[in-house]
This record gives sequence, structure tokens and C-alpha cells, in this order.
Amino acid sequence: MSRAIPVLIAVSASWSCASETSTASNVVRETLPNGAPLIRYMALPPIDAAAPLVADAYADLKIGILEGDPNYIFGDIRGVEAASDGTIYVLDYQASEIRAFAPDGGFVEVLASQGEGPGEIREANGIFLQGDSLLWINDHGQMDIIGVNLAGDEVTRFPFPVRGYGYIWDPVWDGRGRLWSPTSHSDDEPSWPPEAGLVESTRRTYLKWYDPATEDTDSIDTGEYSGRSYISEEGGGWSYRGIPFEGGRFARVIPAGGLWQGNTASYGMVRTDEAGDTVLVLEADLPVNPVTDEDRADFVNEMVERDPETRRTAEAIAALMPDVKPILRSVFVDPDGRLWVQRVTDGDAPFFYDLFTHDGDYLGSMRLMLDGRPQGPLRVRHGNIHTWFLDELDVPYVVRIPLPALTS
Repeated sequence: MSRAIPVLIAVSASWSCASETSTASNVVRETLPNGAPLIRYMALPPIDAAAPLVADAYADLKIGILEGDPNYIFGDIRGVEAASDGTIYVLDYQASEIRAFAPDGGFVEVLASQGEGPGEIREANGIFLQGDSLLWINDHGQMDIIGVNLAGDEVTRFPFPVRGYGYIWDPVWDGRGRLWSPTSHSDDEPSWPPEAGLVESTRRTYLKWYDPATEDTDSIDTGEYSGRSYISEEGGGWSYRGIPFEGGRFARVIPAGGLWQGNTASYGMVRTDEAGDTVLVLEADLPVNPVTDEDRADFVNEMVERDPETRRTAEAIAALMPDVKPILRSVFVDPDGRLWVQRVTDGDAPFFYDLFTHDGDYLGSMRLMLDGRPQGPLRVRHGNIHTWFLDELDVPYVVRIPLPALTS
């Protein structure tokens, strides 16, 4: 059995408000009627901008192999975390293991393995490191969230505060020790069989928090979400398809308190407190990217290539596409309170992020230069980004990426 060598790589709304324009920084700062600031950036660097306008972030550590030592072979990564001493923890769903690796990428130990005893896991789909002492594991097989110390000993566990299943568990623990999870409900009565064609549905969305120490729980109403799907009868069953290029609402918990909310269709975010009051509005003027006839034709051709019987459905969906494409892909807040705004990029282009402070000041923009596209959330810890990707052979690799110096 050969030992793998870790690879070190060289590495809008309309507002009535008072305004003040800073031409030097190309920023308009206004005051809303409730006294909250509105910050509007008249220009941000384009996605293809060269340095120093945009910093390129490269991996300096890559862990994973195609064959050889099984400790370095990953089947289905569902989570990566890193401690302050540089130890990297990787959850492999397929192997039902959490493995620990040294800062140089060397295998250290299996922290948790398959089983139903204390500290063992069955179907874990996410991990979260709280501080430098407690690793939380979301285990659907046991319907529990399990807390183990960094020696692998179980410290505590509690049942899921929110029932449901996602591919990857990506929680937020705030500064008060509360676990936040999204949930929703709909008053629409389901019908069967469904009616073919366009269906519009509305759901009321919430962010629910749970405090494991006190077992207290509560939720914040984050508004209604309306979505469209197209239903068609195919092959003796029913197919539900979303409408390409539609934007979607988001609400992201800020660990220090409050939320960032917005819609991926536009570059506009509102920071609110937990009572729902606006604290800050952040906007940026970026060029609109239209949905073209070619986009619609490509969609139809791809569906028909897979199944020639779906042409009418494909053409109906293409006709429902919006006129412009979403600007944003996702948003998250790192433990230092920085807001990461990911813009939409085409094809295999690198992921692109704009970074802002908690108060909306622009820090700079960054491209994530990897040999593939990230397959899970970014974990920003102790000056590094950790995530994972699949190469051209679909081999999973964990990567560590030092945060570049950003120019604003």
C-alpha cells in the first residue's frame, strides 16, 4: 500500500433620502428616512479585470488521490473544516468517516467512523467547527446533531431542531451559541394528479434558531418566496422543472447578529436586525446580462438531445425565461463578519467574489483559481479558505487557499 504525497501548489428600490457623493471612491452614501445608511457603488471591477483590481486566489495545499492509500481517497465529500493550528477535518459521506489531516496535508487519524455508538456516525452530511473545541456533525441516519471534541469524544447531542434534508448541511452558529436553520411552509393545498403547465407557488420562509444550552428556540419571518415551475407528464410520471435564469430570495444570518437579505436577480442587499428593521442598504450598479434567443435555443436543444419527446415542454419553458439573468450566485458571511457576494460566472470560469465589511465598505474582489469548480461551501478560517472540488476525472480533492491581499 502506497502513502500519498499531499500536493503543495505554488501558489432597487426607490428611496426618499439625503445623499452625499464621493467622486474619489465612486460611492454614493445616502441616508434613508429611518436614519439607516444606503451605500451605492457606481462601479465594481468586471469579472475579467486584471490585477490589481482583482486578486487571484490560488491553493497552496491539495489533498486527494485517485488510487493508493485509502486515507487520501475520498468518495463523497460533504464538509471541510479547519482549526486554528491548521488541522483540517474532512467528512466523507460515502465512507462515513471524518478524517483529520495535518497542516502539511499528512493524514493524522480518523476522528469519527461509521456506527451508532458515542461519537460514531451513520449518514452525516455536514460538519461545523465551533471555536477550536467542538465539531458539530449533522447525522441524518440518527436524526441527531452530534458534538465531538477534537479528540473524537462525544460531548453532547440533540435531535434535529428543523426536520428536512439537504445535500450539504451548512449551518450558522451565532455569537450567542444559537444554531440557525432555514425552514418554510406553504398554505397551498397539494393536488394529485398535478395540472400540467406553469405552476406558481408561494411559501412563507423563516430562519429558526435553537440554543442547545437552554433548549430555547424561536424563529424570524423572512417573508414570502414565490417560485415558478413547469409540470409535464413524461414516461408515465410527472416532471417538475424550474425556469432557468430566475432569481431567488436569500436571507443570511450574521454571526454577530442580524441578517443580510436580498434577491439574486439584482445587486442589492439589506442588512436588518432580528426585529426586521433596516440597518443598512448596500447596492452596486453592474451591467445587465440579457437572456438571449441563443440562450433559449440552447436550452431547447439540450433538452431535446436528451429526450426528443420533450420539445414542446422545452419550448414552453424557454418562452417563460425572464428577460435578464441573475447577477448574484450566492452570499455568505465569514466568522470575521465580512460579507462575501458571489457574482454569476459562465461555464467553467473561476468563481468571483466581492468582499465588504459589516458596515458595507468595499474591501476588494477575488477570483478563486482552482482546477475545477467548488462543490461545497467555502469555509473561511484563520486567513485561509477551505473547500473541495472535482477534477476532470471526477476525483474529489480538498484544497486550502490563502486569502490574498485585496486592493480596494
